[in-house]
Amino acid sequence: MKNVVLASFIITLQLLSCSAQTDGAFTPLFNGKNLSNWTLGEEGGFEVIKGELFTSSFGKGDDLFTEKWYCNYVLRLEYMLSDVGNSGILIRCDPQSPWETGVEVQLLAPWTPWRDDLHCTGSIYGHVAVTKRPDETTGIWHKMEIRCDRNTIRVSVDDIVTTLANIDTVKTMGDKLLCGAIGLQVNHANTEGQYAKFRNIYIRDLDGEPEYVSVGFYEKETMLRSQAYDAAITLGAKMVEPLTIMMSGYSPVAKTGSRQVLFDIVARATAPQSEETYKNDVAIALKNSANSTSSEITRNYLKWLSGMIDYSPSN
Repeated sequence: MKNVVLASFIITLQLLSCSAQTDGAFTPLFNGKNLSNWTLGEEGGFEVIKGELFTSSFGKGDDLFTEKWYCNYVLRLEYMLSDVGNSGILIRCDPQSPWETGVEVQLLAPWTPWRDDLHCTGSIYGHVAVTKRPDETTGIWHKMEIRCDRNTIRVSVDDIVTTLANIDTVKTMGDKLLCGAIGLQVNHANTEGQYAKFRNIYIRDLDGEPEYVSVGFYEKETMLRSQAYDAAITLGAKMVEPLTIMMSGYSPVAKTGSRQVLFDIVARATAPQSEETYKNDVAIALKNSANSTSSEITRNYLKWLSGMIDYSPSN
């Protein structure tokens, strides 16, 4: 019965938003011009050449990290390795201690004798081996997609899935962050003149999509639900209608969570430092949802929350 209710809820959310599954949800992480929105250490390690990110240092220089932290997302990029290329994509990490807090999706040319399935391109380096070796041809562009979906990480190279990991079943990943920066590792080849290059780097932030965030309210793990709650509060008004649906539903966990998060959204909206746009949008969403819900209990709760906004100090 619970599965039927959840399936019906997901279908409802998909009807509410028809754009979330399109490529239009992807935004560029690299503008092809400079390192805007990225953080690079004092020693360098990366430069922009002809619209591409280029690293030619061999074990020297600093890795490159996004300024923003991401939790659940789909990362797409293209990479090219020289014949002695050795780089990687760092995910969900703290740049101050990336390998202790996050993991690396390996990028490695086939020059080294140590490139077993646990350390080759597409593997989650040292944690999860590939189930299918990708094309490792050097000197040409390859596509990579990394999907971080709560406790699941999926890696594809050239549209073929190489690695699928459930974090709960990998003991060595049990203490890793579920949110963090995305990093690009400097080239670690030990031969002068070798390189790794990146271009067309795009991200789809799943935590910016109300229907994805809503499903997190049904997760069994408290940490995953808390992650969904934080994303919902950030989304604000966009989450009011889905939260209203959940509050009127049959799942006790989702009902309790949605009720609390609706309150937290209003608390943020009425805080002195809150943006006026956030506050106004939430007020409109609450009133619209109160008028549309068939649950009297939910309607009265939304009206009570609306009253908190109407009588906040800034009004």
